[in-house]
Amino acid sequence: MHKQDSNKLRGRSAIEASHTGVTGEDEARLDAAISQLYGVESDEAAEIHANYHVDKILASLAKRAGENGMKRKTLAERVQHLDVSGTARQVAKGKLTETAAVDALFRSLSAIESDGKADDRYVNFYG
Repeated sequence: MHKQDSNKLRGRSAIEASHTGVTGEDEARLDAAISQLYGVESDEAAEIHANYHVDKILASLAKRAGENGMKRKTLAERVQHLDVSGTARQVAKGKLTETAAVDALFRSLSAIESDGKADDRYVNFYG
């Protein structure tokens, strides 16, 4: 992100702009940019970064759940059983892509919804 861009953008817009074109390896380095942008210590910047990914992951889960017929109220009840914060921290550290995080969490959500009997293509293929 260019220095002049950070002066214009604030909040979520600034964080989104800093994510443009970021690879997994670069993801972990964004904490320093967020620290500078908000004028906070690195641990608080890491938390801001993780919360940004929590919001994006939850939005993606809500979209996918809605496309699969799950109501928002049901999603809100079921998502409490998932480790969205921990997964978002993995994304923020560059250990997991956001798409993979959403896929894994949605599979877990589907397993909860179907009482642990989620369709597993590997079990079906080999079993």
